[in-house]
Amino acid sequence: MKLAVVIPAKNEEETLPYLINSIREQTFKNLEIIVADNSTDKTAEVARKYGCEVVKGGNPSVGRNSGAKKALEKNIEMVVFIDSDIILPSKYFLEQSLKEFNERGLDIAGTLQIPFNTKAKIDLNNVIKTCKPIEDWKYIIFYNISNFFLKSAQNTKKPLMQQCMFEKTKVHESTGGFDETIEFGEDSKYSKYVVKKGYKFGILEEPNKVLVSPRRFEKKGFWNMVGTYIYLNARILLGHEFKINKKVKYFEE
Repeated sequence: MKLAVVIPAKNEEETLPYLINSIREQTFKNLEIIVADNSTDKTAEVARKYGCEVVKGGNPSVGRNSGAKKALEKNIEMVVFIDSDIILPSKYFLEQSLKEFNERGLDIAGTLQIPFNTKAKIDLNNVIKTCKPIEDWKYIIFYNISNFFLKSAQNTKKPLMQQCMFEKTKVHESTGGFDETIEFGEDSKYSKYVVKKGYKFGILEEPNKVLVSPRRFEKKGFWNMVGTYIYLNARILLGHEFKINKKVKYFEE
C-alpha cells in the first residue's frame, strides 16, 4: 500500500521542516508528501527543497482536496491529511496507524492529540526524539477532555476528527471531499457526511497521540481560546455552519 501525506500550508516556511523531517524518520517509507501551498512566503520553496510535490492550495479544505486529487491521479490508495504545524510522535506512527486502520476495516479515521512543548529546542536532524509533549496541566486536562469526546463520538452518526486524518482515496473521490465553503469545523462535517454515506469511521488509538502546536493558545491566551473552542463547537452541535467570507472571523492571525 502506498500513502500520500497531504499537508495544507499557508506561510509555514519555519514550521514545515519539522513535520517533514518527522515524516522522513518514519519506519513506513512507501509514501509521497504533497504540500498544498497557499503562501506568500517561501513555504513552496522549502517544500521542494525537502523533496515534496507542491500543488496549489487555498483554505484547509481546498488544500486537502487539491492534494487528494493529485494522489488519485497517481493511483495512491491511502491519504493522510496533516496540518502543517503538527509533528509525528514516534517513528512507528504511520506504520501503527495503517495497521490499526486496516485491522479495524476502516474507511476513514481521526487521531488523538496532545500539544508539544514549544519552549524546548527541537533538533531538525532528530525531530521525533527531541520534540516532547507539553507538561502544563491546563493543556493536559483540556486535550484529555477533547480526546475523550473524539473517542466517545466515533461510533455515532456524528463523529469528530481534527488535525490528522486517514482516508482511502477512493472514499474521498466518491464523497466529493471536504466542503470548501466552511471556515471552521469542516473536518467534522466531512466525517459526519462520510458516515452518512455508509463508510466506516474510527479514532485510531494504538499509535501515540500526534503532537500539535499550541501556538494559537500562546498567542491569544489559553482561557480565551478554550472559551472560543467551546463556543464554536457548541454552535456546530446545534447545527450552525461557519461559512467563509462572513463578517466574523474567529481565527485571524
